[in-house]
Amino acid sequence: MSEEYFLDLDFSRAKLTEEEIKVCEEKIVKLETPSFATYSPDFSSLKELSEKYPDKKNIIIEGNGGSISTIRAFASCLDTQGKNVFLLDTDDPDYLSEIKRKCEATDTLLIVTSKSGESINAIADYLALRDYDTVFVTGEKGALYEIARSENVPVLNHPEISGRFSGITECALFPAAMLGMDATEIARGAQIMYARCAPDSPFANNPALRLAMHLDKLEKMSYDEVFLSIYSKKLTGYFELITQLFHESVCKGGKGQTIYGGEAPENQHHTLQRFNSGKRNSVGFFMTIKDFDDNISLTVPEELKSIKCRNIELGQLEKMSLSDIIHTEFEGTWKDTIEENIPAIHLELQRLTPSSAGMLTAFFQYAAFYSSILRDVAPFNQPGVEKSKEYIFQLIKEK
Repeated sequence: MSEEYFLDLDFSRAKLTEEEIKVCEEKIVKLETPSFATYSPDFSSLKELSEKYPDKKNIIIEGNGGSISTIRAFASCLDTQGKNVFLLDTDDPDYLSEIKRKCEATDTLLIVTSKSGESINAIADYLALRDYDTVFVTGEKGALYEIARSENVPVLNHPEISGRFSGITECALFPAAMLGMDATEIARGAQIMYARCAPDSPFANNPALRLAMHLDKLEKMSYDEVFLSIYSKKLTGYFELITQLFHESVCKGGKGQTIYGGEAPENQHHTLQRFNSGKRNSVGFFMTIKDFDDNISLTVPEELKSIKCRNIELGQLEKMSLSDIIHTEFEGTWKDTIEENIPAIHLELQRLTPSSAGMLTAFFQYAAFYSSILRDVAPFNQPGVEKSKEYIFQLIKEK
């Protein structure tokens, strides 16, 4: 993909033909660039508003689905400058009570995000927490916008971009700025990837299209699940974003792959069993980091060196690092997957930076977009969740 990323599709077993690639390119090149890749955030307004709250040490970020999934990823992998982050994607009264106990009003900023402004969760949570200084990120209509006008709540505009694709807009960039992250660098990294994955970018140079084509072909081969295994504590915040992008964009009309898995090597102790020995309908998608921010070398006391652990003596760990160990845990799983003839994909991130976080976000946005197009489903709607929302409002009215 670039010096920041390495995408290995050599063992996917999709075996794309030149004709398949040609047909795909001819289809994709006709597309208009999606709005999420052309949008320019209003950094001046973002900066001006963020500077009004310099002393807020508690940042509560309220949102559901796409309104919170990207900032969850950023908060997981980037430095929050010692600020306390509370991700609020529920109206669970126990959790809100806990937040209220922990957060003094003078030290806290509440950020509420809803594209439609009609999210009952967002409105209920705001009403429960309205003693805090608050900023809304919403459109210029809807109940949330009316509340802002009535209660003098500052508003940043939510662009007309589907929530799960809005990660490189004010929706995630304003909370990122409030957490001390370099929002402009995040956006810069995303723009690099947007250019690389644009519809007019050839298949060989377009990593998102390559991944989408391999996954589409594998689904046609009856691999209808993806075991997403992430070998980094900091990257696990991306699991929900990736899952949402693919489930909500691609899984329609009986099409699309189910994503499961999570943090590794922990999942090697349970879900790897299902992946390797359960139904043979899963693709292995492994995410790793090459250079960790910190490294810890191991020192083995002399009296422990002769102790055996399976087929090694502990002395062999002398001067290895924890980075070596976690890389070895991935390599062993990768080797086993290949030998079992299970489709395997590897995405390696060189290092975690604001720019690489932006690139990773943009990459998966485009991969989900292309995956939808290849299956002839609309990437930006979510018909499978709308009826439940109608029932929720109907039940509230009745109660």
